[in-house]
Amino acid sequence: MKKEIGFAEALGLTLSSITPLGSEELPLEHLTGRVLAGDIISRVDSPSIDASLKDGYALLSKDLQGARADNPVALHLLGSVSAGASTALRATSGRAIRVTTGAPLPQGADAVLAEEFATVSGHTLLCHNTAEPGRNILPRGTDIRRGQTVARTFEHVTPSLVGLLATAGIDRAPVFTNPVVCVIATGDEVVAPGRPLPEGMLYASNITEICAWLSTYRISSRVCFAGDTKEALRSTIEQNVDHVDAFISSGGIWGSERDLILQVLESRSWKNVYHRVRMGPGKAITFGFLEGKPFFCLPGGPPSNEMAFLQIALPGVLRMRGHTGSTFPMVTARLAATVRGVGHWTQFIHAKIERTDGRLTVVPLQQKSRLQSMAGKDALICIPEGYEMLEQGALVDVQLLDSRVLHTS
Repeated sequence: MKKEIGFAEALGLTLSSITPLGSEELPLEHLTGRVLAGDIISRVDSPSIDASLKDGYALLSKDLQGARADNPVALHLLGSVSAGASTALRATSGRAIRVTTGAPLPQGADAVLAEEFATVSGHTLLCHNTAEPGRNILPRGTDIRRGQTVARTFEHVTPSLVGLLATAGIDRAPVFTNPVVCVIATGDEVVAPGRPLPEGMLYASNITEICAWLSTYRISSRVCFAGDTKEALRSTIEQNVDHVDAFISSGGIWGSERDLILQVLESRSWKNVYHRVRMGPGKAITFGFLEGKPFFCLPGGPPSNEMAFLQIALPGVLRMRGHTGSTFPMVTARLAATVRGVGHWTQFIHAKIERTDGRLTVVPLQQKSRLQSMAGKDALICIPEGYEMLEQGALVDVQLLDSRVLHTS
């Protein structure tokens, strides 16, 4: 077990020691937001035919040599073909066929003249422009070729990607299984929201926020309240260990005689990876494995609990469902005020993003209330270990917790 390690090392150890869970196949309508657990190969060509890109006339390009508005070329109009239909009509020299957008290109035709360059009189087509070979034709397989890899393992599924998979003839795809997480509130003073609040007690805001974050990724959670006894903690863990994929506990890890969670874990088959991280807030975090399942012990103070969850526990849980890379997007913004950190650890500061004339500014939050500061932020400023301040006006990388702020004026 490592103690008092740097933030970057802690995050690296977390992600490298956790592997994705198994996979499941889901229909297209349930894929968005999930991570692919296998490469996806197209089953079809798209388009499946040589198709017209416009409403117009399929013909032989050589017939239109010299065609102009003042010198139209007259062709015989054989008939018409619509999208989704088949045809036995064949374009030959001196003859044209009416086609709609997406219609199959009749045999013999090598171009489509857009309808705005032609007029029709009975069965006569007057062409007022040329059309070189291939004009307004979408060849078979232009968008997707049968056997082509259209998506790869670990790719995040977006609505646009779902549309591409459908085009490729895919109706189901494998994705990594979402973990089920047991979230444990420790302490006799913690009360579930909605219940009466006796004097001296407090509502379980920590685990409520944790579960809210998990739900944004459609990760199921089992919420448990455990009192300040080893028996209560041990019983809670034993009741859940066979039914969940990971644990997150809140509180009881600083090291006092009332902090019992580590004592309970150490009495079981517990593999402690690290204890305490040089980060603020969130220093008193412990990570390890219980019976092969990730177990994150988070501090109880709300700012520390939230930051330890966002920076270490959440990336670890997301890794179980196949996520790679950063948990939150990073943007570059100009710092509205000087911020100070602690040189020997990584410091995170609540902030808000503002957009002015298309430029992003990040404003550190200076609210006296810790909880209001937590609720009001949409970004985090990171002061790396070894730095004691970032000066006003500097361009800094900012962790974006809510990407919607980029789309507001």
